[in-house]
Amino acid sequence: MTRAPAFDDDESITDPFGIYRAEWLKDALFKLFTKPAYYPELETPRPCVLVGGRGTGKTTVLRCLSYEGRFELDKHDAAHINDWPYYGFYYRVNTNRVTAFRGDELSDRQWERVFAHYLNLVFCGQVVEFLNWHAKTAPQGASLPASVCQDVADALYLDPANDQAALLTNIHRGRRRFEAFLNNLDAGALPPLSLQGQAIDDLCQAVLDMPEFLGKNLFFIVDEFENLLDYQQVVLNTLIKHCGPHYTFKIGVRDLGWRRRSTLNENEQLVSPADYERIDIEQRLEGEQFVNFAADVCNLRAQVSKDFPSGLDIARILPALSAEEEADLLGVKEHAARILRYIEVECPQWMDEATAMAPLDLSLVDFWARSQQSSMTAVFEERRREPKSWDDRLGNYKFAVLFTLRRHKPGIRKYYAGWRTYTLMAGGNIRYLLELVGQALLLQKRDDRSTPGEPVRPELQTQAATQVGRKNLSELEGLSVHGAQLTKLLLGLGRIFEVLASEPEGHTPEVTQFTLPEDAPLGDAEKLLSAAVMHLALVRSVANKRTDLDLKGYDYSVHPIYSAFFVFSYRRKRKLRLTPNQLMALVREPKTGIRQILRQNNRDDEDYPLPDQLRLFEGFYEADQ
Repeated sequence: MTRAPAFDDDESITDPFGIYRAEWLKDALFKLFTKPAYYPELETPRPCVLVGGRGTGKTTVLRCLSYEGRFELDKHDAAHINDWPYYGFYYRVNTNRVTAFRGDELSDRQWERVFAHYLNLVFCGQVVEFLNWHAKTAPQGASLPASVCQDVADALYLDPANDQAALLTNIHRGRRRFEAFLNNLDAGALPPLSLQGQAIDDLCQAVLDMPEFLGKNLFFIVDEFENLLDYQQVVLNTLIKHCGPHYTFKIGVRDLGWRRRSTLNENEQLVSPADYERIDIEQRLEGEQFVNFAADVCNLRAQVSKDFPSGLDIARILPALSAEEEADLLGVKEHAARILRYIEVECPQWMDEATAMAPLDLSLVDFWARSQQSSMTAVFEERRREPKSWDDRLGNYKFAVLFTLRRHKPGIRKYYAGWRTYTLMAGGNIRYLLELVGQALLLQKRDDRSTPGEPVRPELQTQAATQVGRKNLSELEGLSVHGAQLTKLLLGLGRIFEVLASEPEGHTPEVTQFTLPEDAPLGDAEKLLSAAVMHLALVRSVANKRTDLDLKGYDYSVHPIYSAFFVFSYRRKRKLRLTPNQLMALVREPKTGIRQILRQNNRDDEDYPLPDQLRLFEGFYEADQ
């Protein structure tokens, strides 16, 4: 008997595959780091904006760009520190800190000046902290001249500092005092504020004038840019726009998290590629690139577990099913037997030909007859008359037929198995991929019929994919202020695509995307769509023949990580048209909204019982909220 699955047991599996956040990995992050194909672009001296959802690896990559990360990747080899072409300073935007810079006590312009001074303190502190590290670690350590230390202290309105160590102490003390001041804000007694960026410019120029850093590049690495308030993004945009030759910025941000592109000069915008290089992780790591990158990541992590042999091939551990093999597991032979009994009575002249056909091929004959509302005889005649066209049809529709073989039945209705399938379900997200692989291996370890290191059975892979989808759905509500709405939206869309997949006869098969009409105002759906994309409830791609970049210029689909949980295709295929009002109806009146959309597409959800895994949400689907 298979034991109950869990995510928090058996460290030999959960350690390498279950610990996927950079914050959790700590020093192990660098031991498990695999350079993605786009990494060299981040090492150039121009500003870069790394765009990707939660779990796409932004933090890991950005931390490895920092001098601490480089030192870890070099296994603490100090001999070559002075040979590095660049030195990066990693800063993660902390919501607790940046949200303190708002309130009615100050005007908008005053808050901009206050926050700009805070950034001066933070970034200058990072540079001096690096110099102290360099002085202690590198073979020829660097120290700022006393005159520069004093100039920086004066520019930041700090206590006098005659050397590098004193400057760092004073910067830290000044920043803490400033943070304490914010909690006791007196608008009539603001402390002296430094000019935005000036202290950073002067300090970085002084660093690059030192013999140890001639010809080097300095990077300020800002992670989780989306956590900045809107005006704070504008302040940092101004630094990015005018960073000059002394330093540059590497920014990590979620899709749609960069809400403001202007600088403090409202007529000045940051534009790619003139001002920065945009690196979209999903676009840069798609297809074979992601497959190969993910395999390297998983195989490297498997090496740290005692349960996996050296030289493990993760693709072999997760074997795929051909359409014919999957159809057999889904009971296609029983389905074909029923069709043969019908043919024997209704059109016996085709019995010999039908008996010689593969079961999946015969099921397609039945599927096509019902789709075209024609007789079996007519389909057999067409098949004999145009064999090449029929072979093409078999290739185009056999995947859709798989969703029909066990509809309305309990248990597995569709298999989600194979390394390629898992990479498609991950949607370019390495964290999702690690969750899928880790849970599949954990289920295999707990299954009495399996042995670690052997290929994972298809039903266990499918169970793992379903559980990962359920886990991420349950976590969605806590990720955003829109979390409850996103959960309802996902439950509604998931049910719609599940019903469309289970009854494709006479309709367009594999409908997995939706588009919005160009002439309909978004209204309340605008914030909902933005939150859904930022938190990976939905993924988007530029619509065909569209050049504008507003929210209506994209096609949307439920993130494929949820496909096994809802039972629809993980492939981006055909699309239906939804209005913003229909999207909001899925949140406000889910039962009515689901029924309206399905009837618009000639289906009725009352004819389709919920899959086993969705019965937990039976109350949601049965009554409007």
